[in-house]
Amino acid sequence: MKRKEFLTTLTGSFSVACLACLAQACSKDDNGAPAPVNSPGSSSGFSINLDTDLKSVNTYVAKNGFIVIRTATGNTVASFVAYSAVCPHAGATVEYNANTSSFLCPAHGSTFSATGALIQGPATRGLTKLEIEIMGSSLKVKA
Repeated sequence: MKRKEFLTTLTGSFSVACLACLAQACSKDDNGAPAPVNSPGSSSGFSINLDTDLKSVNTYVAKNGFIVIRTATGNTVASFVAYSAVCPHAGATVEYNANTSSFLCPAHGSTFSATGALIQGPATRGLTKLEIEIMGSSLKVKA
């Protein structure tokens, strides 16, 4: 095989491989978001021991695809909120920022207030609020 033939064959094969990779990267199935966490309903929820966790206002626990935040003193349902950590835009995991009392989706930049309301998209709705139950010193998130 001559040098020119070899280089033509090599670059042609390389071009086909690159084209296939580019086509896959631009496919509509890939939204660029990280893998989603458990969505509400796919898990039975979880419990938090209030004797050891969430002892002060604005502390939070992120676990099993949910985020629970203490909003007031006292161990009553009104002292806590719970949200799904799944961004309604593309299913990525949102993060809670206790300094700003807001949520951010790192995948596409959607932001949500401390009440879970949408501040800025691309998401088109707020976070899913979840029901909380307190029995003694145990808080349970119902999913």
